[in-house]
Amino acid sequence: MEGYFEKTAVLTPSQCDASSRLSLYSTFVLFQDIASEHAEYTGVGNDAMAARGQFWLTLRTRVKVYHRPFLMQEVRIRTWLGEFAPGDLRTDRFYTMTCGDRLVAEGRTEWAVLRLADHGVARMREVGIPDVEICPDKVCDAPFSRFRGEFAPEDLAMEHVVRPSDVDMGHHMNNTAYVRALLDTFTVEELLALRPAEFEICFRQACFGGDTLTLRRQTQENGFRFAVLRPDGKDAALAQMLLK
Repeated sequence: MEGYFEKTAVLTPSQCDASSRLSLYSTFVLFQDIASEHAEYTGVGNDAMAARGQFWLTLRTRVKVYHRPFLMQEVRIRTWLGEFAPGDLRTDRFYTMTCGDRLVAEGRTEWAVLRLADHGVARMREVGIPDVEICPDKVCDAPFSRFRGEFAPEDLAMEHVVRPSDVDMGHHMNNTAYVRALLDTFTVEELLALRPAEFEICFRQACFGGDTLTLRRQTQENGFRFAVLRPDGKDAALAQMLLK
């Protein structure tokens, strides 16, 4: 089975921000969606995994932005699985997005598989990935960041109540909803002025509908650091945005 999976999409108003360009949040959504389609195509989609008592876990994601295409432009999105050994507990998925001949974004997700029976992490040989071509290409392949959870009280940016629209089929806050919430710590004018080059997020603990999350934001030399805290004070997610 061919390892690369790709599709085209025309950017609609719901995917664009106040600048009429593809939003950073929607970039994460498009990458997540094509990963789900590829999993379904290769026989390890949600229903197939549930039948085996397994569930996909996204551990961390990094997206690099080179150019943001405009409303109604057509983009081509591609994804593929990274190399892995049967005994591995986690591996990578890669993404690219092009507009015409121009690379506009690329990404990498580190993922694992949860066994629902005992909440342990399955090894790749337990997952049942079919005989799909494993492509050697890599993007965003620098080591993921080691985030620190050290924030001061004055770093409080806002609180976010997990809404029903944030919750996905796993009954917890969807990974992309964290990105949307963190971007909401800026005003419209601030977001319009930002030129994001990279956004990386690490997921620590699940959050559920009705949870009141504390979002902290700290300015650093080349961008921002973020923390999403659960009601019990534990880290739900840590992230950073680097600017051009």
